[in-house]
Amino acid sequence: MATSVLESARAFNAGAQSFVAWRADTMGHLDTAIAADPNFILPQILKAWILHGGRTTKYDPAIDRLVADIAPSNNLSPRERALLDGLLAARLGNFQAGAAALEAHLATYPLDLLAHRLLQFELFWCGESHWMRDVAERAAPAWNDDSPGYPHFLAVRAFSNEEAGDYDTAERAGRGAVERAPDSAWGAHAIAHLMLMQGRMDEGRAWMEKLCNNWDEANQIGHHNWWHLCLFLLEADEHDRVLEFLISRVRNPDSPLVQAVPDATIDLQNVASLLMRLELRGINVGDRWQVIADISADRTNDHANPFSSAHDAMALAAVGNFTAIDALVANMHAFGTNRGTLGHVTTALGIPLVKAMAAHRKHEYEKVIELLWPVRRDLYQVCGSHAQRDVFYQVLVDAAMQINKTTLLSVLMDDISSIGFAGVRERSLYRRAAAQAA
Repeated sequence: MATSVLESARAFNAGAQSFVAWRADTMGHLDTAIAADPNFILPQILKAWILHGGRTTKYDPAIDRLVADIAPSNNLSPRERALLDGLLAARLGNFQAGAAALEAHLATYPLDLLAHRLLQFELFWCGESHWMRDVAERAAPAWNDDSPGYPHFLAVRAFSNEEAGDYDTAERAGRGAVERAPDSAWGAHAIAHLMLMQGRMDEGRAWMEKLCNNWDEANQIGHHNWWHLCLFLLEADEHDRVLEFLISRVRNPDSPLVQAVPDATIDLQNVASLLMRLELRGINVGDRWQVIADISADRTNDHANPFSSAHDAMALAAVGNFTAIDALVANMHAFGTNRGTLGHVTTALGIPLVKAMAAHRKHEYEKVIELLWPVRRDLYQVCGSHAQRDVFYQVLVDAAMQINKTTLLSVLMDDISSIGFAGVRERSLYRRAAAQAA
């Protein structure tokens, strides 16, 4: 169901190109396309997918409105049908089923960059790194420099390969993306991940500092890239710069993006993760938890993403709001029923994570180990990257250090290495753990 309204077609194309480039003006273009031709389905489906990707239940009513008039229609193109079927499956908590619908479409149309972006994000949020890599590599032979959007496909390919552990392919693709499109925030991001995993801290820092002025038009991925720079600064013990960037770059309350979406899940995750990492290294962060804890207190019924719930628990525990954490856990139990794979992950992994964040803050280190030790090797299912999920290992390692569980520390060092982190025993926090284990 294409459109004959030229303004709508142009606005949708602009919105799609903005989306694959991770720019902040995507929704404006899509809203223009929908207003110009309310019968044009593609901008409605893409807007619904993007809201779904926000991983918060507050967008559910808007998503429902967008798809309400589409679902009964049988007059859809193969692309529209694949995008809609994938969205409807993912909306029920079956993220893998949503991704599978997009994968089947890409098997026939490997140059559909929009579908690649949507599929990668959906697989990312259910921890399917090797599946991400397989889809990108299956499509790669069809792509070349004459393909529209090639730099952005290279960025997709780079991140998929990095998370799957193919660092050589990831580096070639990521550098290729940034060489062709210096403002490729996702390409820069993929290389930042790669260098963190390989322990190339000085290189990673230099890479992000060189590119950081290129992300002015980016959406929240720009904030997240500054988070990545902070990870390299943490390894250099430059804690004051991390604290500075927390409020100037990672989540600046005066920035247009933060003012527009003050509760963006990725921003909250970034801040909570950095504050936790700083405190685990003995740094006093003052009252910096409060600003996100106030937001997290309103999210105890939001279970779109157990990874986010764990970060909400970090903030709530840090300010002593354990009543809110109790409510969060109770609501997660209720949510887990009949919610597909998301419901299972929420109850089996999300709840132990949330409880562990509270126990750690209460110095109940035996309880932290009791909660996380049995599930630690399954935590990829709560989503997030290796780099993001590492904060959970850091909490577990700290708990084991606090009560001198040296045998467990040795096992954890091996665990972290097996995930793909090089030079684990030379990294901050883990240096002390390795020394204590020895």
